[in-house]
Amino acid sequence: MSRIERLLNDLKIRFPEKDIQKAGNVILAFRELATVPVSPVYPRGFHPIIRLKKRLGGIDKEVLISPIDLVIVTKANMPAWRRVFDFHLDIDIIERTSIRGVESLLIGNRDNLRRVYSVLSNVIPAMREPPKKLYSFRDEVYLKFEGERFVKLRMIGSTLELGSYNIPLSQLSRIFGRAVFVLDSLFHAKNAAFYRLLFAISLGTFGHFYEFFMKHIYPKLPLEHKEFLEEMHDYRNFLQLLYFHLSRMNVDRIENEVGILIRRRSRPERPLELGIIFKEGRVDVSDRIMRAQVTLLV
Repeated sequence: MSRIERLLNDLKIRFPEKDIQKAGNVILAFRELATVPVSPVYPRGFHPIIRLKKRLGGIDKEVLISPIDLVIVTKANMPAWRRVFDFHLDIDIIERTSIRGVESLLIGNRDNLRRVYSVLSNVIPAMREPPKKLYSFRDEVYLKFEGERFVKLRMIGSTLELGSYNIPLSQLSRIFGRAVFVLDSLFHAKNAAFYRLLFAISLGTFGHFYEFFMKHIYPKLPLEHKEFLEEMHDYRNFLQLLYFHLSRMNVDRIENEVGILIRRRSRPERPLELGIIFKEGRVDVSDRIMRAQVTLLV
């Protein structure tokens, strides 16, 4: 008898027979999720524990289970460092399915799963490199790519948080392509990592860079910088020059700020500094920079 079969036999005295198969699916799903480095179940310095719940006789019956060791957890074998994840057999769902041809393992309630289907059905077709597998847990999605590379999307209301594992920004921009613009349109607020990726993608063409500049940078320019642009006969020429230099940057060196130094022939004693700063929820602009990554002479 295998460990999972022994565990399910032990659960038969705690839960109704009709729930045992679902309980087994839950345990195996969490066991698989524990192999995903960007998921909260990944055992990084702690032992993941599932708290299985079932409504019986008007109260919630609870059983603690280790998806790693495949045993029921009691006071006698309770790990010192642990993180507990709730799963209610009457409410929550485990679904193994396919979204746009991508094998998917989804964990959560019906609203969680509906949101995942809606967002990923729009995003995956726009990606240059679709994921090899897709996982979701509550309000988070994990995209797995070849070479143990992962992307995490956390979706709370109209807010999106993006994270990556083992993927430099240059690769991330090639993977997502125009899917970044789809995500940008679906969510109102994004985190700094997303805006870095949006900036890197915008360097693909002058048209995309122009849109990024006019939406995120131009409205926040200091007065002197705006006057500098407006004094030009056609400031698109300046933006094309700026794009020429930025598009040759090594985007993997971009952190939270891109520093631009503009040296003016008309006022050589007073160069303009322009900082593009990626923050939580927005892109900011500063007239002071830490260091110049791009220098222009106009």
